[in-house]
Amino acid sequence: MVRNTEMGSGNSHPLPQRDAISLSSLWFGILGAPIAWIGLELVSYITSTALCPVDNPAIAAAPIATIGRALLTINVLAGLLALVAAGVAVSNWRKTRHEMSGSAHRLLEAGEGRTRFLAMFGLLTSIGFLIA
Repeated sequence: MVRNTEMGSGNSHPLPQRDAISLSSLWFGILGAPIAWIGLELVSYITSTALCPVDNPAIAAAPIATIGRALLTINVLAGLLALVAAGVAVSNWRKTRHEMSGSAHRLLEAGEGRTRFLAMFGLLTSIGFLIA
């Protein structure tokens, strides 16, 4: 185990693998899928209301196929971004899963291995938003 001499108490550092992954990679794994989902919702709403002649009678009627293609493109892009974020989260988890001893249940109980905890949190967040 890595010892932190700055703490003075001889305790192991709670982030022994903090240099295994970058902070931006860790945050992208956590926030990439939720941001993709929020973007999907906002852009879908704006696109559908802008192209729908019922909601905006000043514009000429857009063909239903055009609206459908635009919404499908937005969904695919958001899904791809969420998949990339999930891939980064999986990579982060694989790099840090052995940071501290113990199972995943121990991970949720102790404050040790925070990089591992954040990698697991990013994995769960990404999977949850991919399902949503």
